[in-house]
Amino acid sequence: MKFYGGLSKEKVLEIYSFVINKRKKLNCGQRKLFKLVKENFGVEIKENTISNWIFLGLIPFANEKTQFKPKLMPKKEELYDIYINQKESAEKIGKKYNVSTSIVISWLKEYNIKTRNHKESMNTCLVKKELRRQKLKIPIKDYSLLGIEKAYILGVLCGDGYINKNFISFEIRQDKEFAEEFATCFEKVYGLKYNYKYYKRKNTFIVRISNQTICEDLLKYGKFKTREWKVPSEIMESSNAKTIGAFLRGFYDSEGSSSSRSCITCSSVNMQGLEGIAALLKKLGIETTLKSQQNGRYYVLYIFRKGRFKIFIDKIGFTIKRKQDKVNETINTGYFTKRSDIGAPS
Repeated sequence: MKFYGGLSKEKVLEIYSFVINKRKKLNCGQRKLFKLVKENFGVEIKENTISNWIFLGLIPFANEKTQFKPKLMPKKEELYDIYINQKESAEKIGKKYNVSTSIVISWLKEYNIKTRNHKESMNTCLVKKELRRQKLKIPIKDYSLLGIEKAYILGVLCGDGYINKNFISFEIRQDKEFAEEFATCFEKVYGLKYNYKYYKRKNTFIVRISNQTICEDLLKYGKFKTREWKVPSEIMESSNAKTIGAFLRGFYDSEGSSSSRSCITCSSVNMQGLEGIAALLKKLGIETTLKSQQNGRYYVLYIFRKGRFKIFIDKIGFTIKRKQDKVNETINTGYFTKRSDIGAPS
């Protein structure tokens, strides 16, 4: 039986021995050895074959017991389903059956299954999905659990935050600590660092996160559009006071206000959403009053009395210093010295 382009096994081993000896004596590369083989034997052994001999230590026919063992070809229906219907690549099919890509291509041709050209291969859903995945930053932490940082993020998304399937955007005036806390929570939940940016022209701090994986995870908790948001059921049904408090802190950082009427308020055009906020506050022992404003154009949820303020500060609080200071002021003095309208209806 003959191998290597018609050469016998004995001749190939003779050439191999010649190549190894010349390599030791001359310390030359595969290109020089290719020329020496051609001059001395009158045959051409491919440079990559010689390279495998001298650099990888491969010996011709060393594995011939298994080297030429034919691979079992799958049935036509099975191969057709994987390649045509499931749109798997020939490379992935090769890995599945432990054969080379070229063998898969030969199988397809033998079964008269039309192979895809390069453009068609790159246009499959699986390839597109893989390319998108490679562009994404994959979270390096287990983000499946609902902790206090994720609860805070969800609270902000019900307030000032914006999310769709591709990105998250958050913009706030003057309160740098708010933007910083929002960005930090993503790092704690997903293990990816995101920074806020200051835009001097608008005098705002902006956090923008383009990550489909993170967006997909957060959107599992519900909708966050202005008139559609609701307290996520995972928050509403939680018995963990810290989780509930973190969600409310995110929401009140966004929509909360302190006023000269000695009350803490939050406002929204979404009455159902505020009813959910009121239910959460009641869980923490804080009674509220919900009122319609301007003939139902928006709604305000009020917290009165210093005793409730103390519970609010203890179990919820504000990330934003000026809001926190205003509540502490009314607890200590019984009134606010200056009106502070912080949260606008949304």
